[in-house]
Amino acid sequence: MRITFLALFIFLFSENDCSNQEVSNTESFSYETFTRGSSTMYTVTPEGIKVKSTGLNAKEDSNSITEEEWKSLLNRLEEINASEMSKLKAPSDDRASDRGLHAILSVRKNDTIYKTNSFDHGNPPTEVQPLVEAILRLAENVE
Repeated sequence: MRITFLALFIFLFSENDCSNQEVSNTESFSYETFTRGSSTMYTVTPEGIKVKSTGLNAKEDSNSITEEEWKSLLNRLEEINASEMSKLKAPSDDRASDRGLHAILSVRKNDTIYKTNSFDHGNPPTEVQPLVEAILRLAENVE
């Protein structure tokens, strides 16, 4: 009887411990925009956001973020199946004719990087739009 109770207790404890493991193991978010001759990379970690631009106006700046801002990004990630991000379809194709910047969203979890296919900056697939907008809002505070 004791062994059965102990086994049940361990099973329940381990079940609760792993329930939010996928989101909590998120290490970083990256959002990259690029065109011929220039690019901008936005990288967000629990500690802060870094914005690095190349091309004529090359610069690199960073800013810290709050725990609430990081949790907000994680909450938006919960609505996305990261392993399916590469299958999302871009709603427009302006980048193909240089009418818009290319953009790619990446999520790093458990040493695995999940990426979207290229889409137009400013017009992401609807599934990732809230996450992209949250990253770009954080980047507005980086000088």
